[in-house]
Amino acid sequence: GGGGGGGGAAAGGSSRGGGGVPSQSYVVLRICRVFRVIRVFKLARRSENLLILLRAVGNTSRELFVLFIMVFMVVLMFGSIMYTVESTTSGNETTNFTSIMSGCWWSVITVTTVGYGDMSPGTPLGKVIGTMALLTGLIVLALPVTVIVAKFSDEYEKTRIELERQNMYRRSCVVSPYT
Repeated sequence: GGGGGGGGAAAGGSSRGGGGVPSQSYVVLRICRVFRVIRVFKLARRSENLLILLRAVGNTSRELFVLFIMVFMVVLMFGSIMYTVESTTSGNETTNFTSIMSGCWWSVITVTTVGYGDMSPGTPLGKVIGTMALLTGLIVLALPVTVIVAKFSDEYEKTRIELERQNMYRRSCVVSPYT
């Protein structure tokens, strides 16, 4: 067991001296490990379900673009409002909302329903705005998801029909050796 300084190999540091700076060979090994993970993506070409998912995402690119724009506008709006409310309310000197960007960070976490808990409104008006941000995020994210799921379902059905058609063709082409 060692004291504070450089972590062991599991922590990303070198186990031999260097004050926690990884050795050159260790960095090369980590890069090689990344390339091993990338090999998994080659298998994706053989997975029919993954290909269906990728085609469905490609077919919904316009809807996804609109979704990102809507989320961006909602985040910017609620982040600015929350910064204004929390930073100008008297009696709340210990606010985490020190800039519009910090308000936007809170808004991203709230709108996407992640909820880290690192920031929260301290005023009653801020809590009401937080509730409105959460509900708006649910609506903004839920509506396009139904369209995306419907496109995925359509793509899955098209692929299933095509596979059935190919199987029927193969069966009709098989000639019995006894005829």
